[in-house]
This record gives sequence, structure tokens and C-alpha cells, in this order.
Amino acid sequence: MPRLPSFLPILASLLVGASALHAQAGSHTVEGRVRRPAGAQGDSTGMGPLSSAWVTLHRVGKDTAGPIDSMRTDAQGRYRFRWMPSGASDAVYFASTTWGGIAYFTPPLRKADTRADDAELTVFDTTSVRFLMSVKGRHLIVGKSDTTEFRTVIEVFELSNDSLRTLVATDTVSPSPTWSVSVPASARDVRANEGEISPDAFVANPGRVSVYAPIPPGVKQVAFSYKVPNSSFPLAMRAEYGAVVFEVLLEEPQGFVTGTGFANVDPVTLEGRQFRRFLAQDVKPNADIVIELPSSGTPARSLYIAGLLLAIGLLMMVVLMRSVQRRAARRVPVEPTLRPRESDAPMHERLAQEIAALDASYASITTPSDIVQKAYDTRRSELKAALGAALAEQGGRR
Repeated sequence: MPRLPSFLPILASLLVGASALHAQAGSHTVEGRVRRPAGAQGDSTGMGPLSSAWVTLHRVGKDTAGPIDSMRTDAQGRYRFRWMPSGASDAVYFASTTWGGIAYFTPPLRKADTRADDAELTVFDTTSVRFLMSVKGRHLIVGKSDTTEFRTVIEVFELSNDSLRTLVATDTVSPSPTWSVSVPASARDVRANEGEISPDAFVANPGRVSVYAPIPPGVKQVAFSYKVPNSSFPLAMRAEYGAVVFEVLLEEPQGFVTGTGFANVDPVTLEGRQFRRFLAQDVKPNADIVIELPSSGTPARSLYIAGLLLAIGLLMMVVLMRSVQRRAARRVPVEPTLRPRESDAPMHERLAQEIAALDASYASITTPSDIVQKAYDTRRSELKAALGAALAEQGGRR
């Protein structure tokens, strides 16, 4: 089980790697298979080939983006593309297929000749019948009091779909979420952190948050943040689904956590700020915990920057986790274009809004460290490149 402190040491190297996908000279090929769980009801752990499935080769670059080739798989579920890289040298290529209204993607095709695991696409049937998903890890971070006498709380859940079906929201006028969890009644400014769940698939209601994104077999991370007033402490919370590992980080030196199985372990340091760490294993569903903090704290910076770094770190950790889990469920489905609760705004407008939100968060930091500066510059460059491609595509349609 990865620990939160491990996200920051690898952040810089991961960001550099993510921005260094340069096309190689000469022709490129990708040869892989499309597979799905065998059996009429998809109830076997074996995998069978998916024939006659459309597979599309995509190119995404600063100059242009879009599909460049497509084909159907053969009787063995195999597909093969050969192409000559063109245009901007930083263009990224990948293959995708769609099954049950959900799109599945390969990782970026980095090599001149990509085969085996890196070219395989595993798809799953979908279901809107909700079932219980286990929580492999729950991480809760509570910051110091800010100048408004509020504390920022970040929550990260590692959900495990142990079935062979992708859970989707019901396609009705009032769709049911794929997953939801309670938050303190005093929580304000509840919002999804950037990661595997799009903010458009995240809904906050008083005392509860809901997710409408597809949840495929395997592990998926859900991260969100909110603010609670100092008057809410001691704060009583409930482990609604339990957790294999439940970790609480408190920036307040006098903070304490009480609850069955929780132990005070060695503190950790994030961005030069120390957190007390409390850990419990095999927490039972609906177990109660209480977070105790001093009645008043020294005003300090909120956890905005910690949220930014943790969200980016989580996204990168997912990449590492999925590479280890590839043999069980190799490809992560993304949300379908027409799922309920998603924004109808054009892509370039959504990207522009994300850049504005990132700039606002960065501007609130008085003295950013080198790693914060690097994370901000890298993420803004990626968003700017994507915005340029979206604008170019929008202009081409006129």
C-alpha cells in the first residue's frame, strides 16, 4: 500500500517523464489484442479475444490532434497499425477501442515498435446495478487553521472494484451515482481534486459527495477537498465503508485521533511542513473516529498547495499502480462522452477554465518552492498545449 509521503519524492521525475514523449524518427508500428472476460456472462477470470471490434489510432500534438487510422480486430482480437510520425516532435500516439459505451486506451506508444502488454486493450461489460466496493486505502489530511478560522481537509480513497464489470451511473432522468460517501455536515467549498475523477462527474450535496464516473475493475482513486470551521472540532467522522488501511495526517502539533485500532506513528514531512500521522488497519465499516484539535490554532497557509501536489502525485501513482496491475485489468476506461452529469462546454473552454483555476491556486502561494514551481510550470505547459490543439481543431471545423 503506497504511503502519501512517497508521492512527493517521485513527483519531479514523473513530471519530467510525462513531458518528454518525443516521437522517434522512421516508421512506427503497434500490434496488440483486444480482450474481454470469457463466458457469456463475463463471469470467468479467463480472458477471450474480442473480434470485429473497432480500434482507432490517435495522434495528439500541439499542432493538431485526432484519429489517424482505424481497423477492426480479426478473429483472434488482433489489430496492427503502421504509421509515419509527422508534425510536432512532441506528439503522442495511442490506440483505443469502445465497449459498452466506455472508451479504453493504451498507454502512450513510446517505442517505434510496440507489442505485448503495452498494446493490449482489456474491455469489460457494464452494469448500473450498484454493488459494494472495498476501500483499500483512505487518507485524510487536515491542515492548520487559516486566517478565516477554517481548516482545509483533503480526502483520498482507493476504491477496489473486484468484479468483472465496469460500474456506470444509471441512464435515467435522475441518475444514481456509481459511488458516494458522507462528509461532515459543516463542510464547505467541497470540490473534486484533479485526478482520475473529472470534476464534471463529481457532485457535492450537504453532508455527502457523489461520483458519477465509470468505475472499472481494479483500483480507482477518488480525491476531494473541503473546508471545516475550527468550531467543528473535535470532529466526529465515520468510516462508512471501512478500509484496509486508514491514514490520518494532522498538521496541528497538538492534534490527536481516537478510534479503534488507530496508533500514533512516526510523523511525516510534506513540503517542509510536519504532520502527525495516525494509522489503522482493517477498519470495520461504520467505525467511528474523532479528530481532536486545539480550540484555536495559529493562522497559517491552507492546504491548497498540498492539495495540488497530492492530486498530481495521485495521478502519477495511478500510472505506476496500473502498470503493476496490468495483467489483471490492463486498461483504465475513461468516462464516455455522453455520460450524465458531464459538462456540455467545448473542450477549449474547459481547458481555459482549468488553466485559470491553476493560476489562481498558484497565485495564492507567497513563496513557492522549487518543486512547486516545477509542478506548476509543467502542468500549465501541458494544459496550454492541449488548449492550442483544441483551438486548432475548433478552427478546422469552421
